[in-house]
Amino acid sequence: MRSSLDGAAPESQQSPAAFSPLIAPQGLWPIDKLFSAYIAITGLLLAVAAFRHPSVLLALCGHAVAIGIILLLSQYSFRHPSRAVLWIRHWYALIYLPFCYKEVPYIVSSLGLSIQDFTLARWDVALWKTDPVFLPDVLQNPLLTEFLQLVYFLFIPSVIGLGILYWYQKSSPEFRYCTFLVIVTFLITYLGYIAMPARGPRFMDYAARHPALQGLWLFHFFQGTLDSLEGIQYDCFPSGHVAVVIVCAYAARKLSSPLLWTYSVFAALIAFSTIYLRYHYVIDVIVGGLLAILLIVFSPAIYRALGHSTNP
Repeated sequence: MRSSLDGAAPESQQSPAAFSPLIAPQGLWPIDKLFSAYIAITGLLLAVAAFRHPSVLLALCGHAVAIGIILLLSQYSFRHPSRAVLWIRHWYALIYLPFCYKEVPYIVSSLGLSIQDFTLARWDVALWKTDPVFLPDVLQNPLLTEFLQLVYFLFIPSVIGLGILYWYQKSSPEFRYCTFLVIVTFLITYLGYIAMPARGPRFMDYAARHPALQGLWLFHFFQGTLDSLEGIQYDCFPSGHVAVVIVCAYAARKLSSPLLWTYSVFAALIAFSTIYLRYHYVIDVIVGGLLAILLIVFSPAIYRALGHSTNP
């Protein structure tokens, strides 16, 4: 009988949770091909930049190594399927994804790309006939600012938390598909950051003409911690926060109804916080939402095309 998921048990049987036992299909998984494609695309961009900056060749070597590790891991996990190796195979995105994100400003600067903040601000004004980023100023108060900064700060923990819940409650194929859906959303937004590099409204000179945001106790700690971890970034268009949390809310529906509603409310709060806290332009949020919808619709077909069946 053909399984409904990549390597899953037939639908009439109850599949074990991903963590026990660890069973994995042979060969390259869709997420392996996804990371390899992204690394190859950004590698080509760096190859172009190498004509201007020969030092970029070192980064290109890193790309080759990153793809090589993926290929070796796929082979090693087949020949030596120990629990530790298969755990790494399922979770290595936690290492690769931050490197992909942190490389964005390096690619932008190496290519000498123009910063597009004013373009995004003009699009906002064209859509709304005013600058909508600062409309929430009328709601500004320290308690709300503190709460929304905490919500924004919890973005990454919420994504990892969903992965842990899938790991312990869903089957290995379902975990792999959920991981693929989330990672493809992240990586497409990173390509958007390269195509339309922008820092965000709060870094623009005209933001000083508006009241500064003030929290209560931990606002500056949360904001400063994020700024320190991210460094100088160009991560506005589209909003990865919005796209990813919508995808997570969609994935949460397979865990429980309360969790679906929790992530749905969290997604709405994230969308509002990105504007209220001046991290994003409104057009970023709109396009981030549209991207999430497109990926929810088309990812099953993409996943099948990359070699695995799924029943999301």
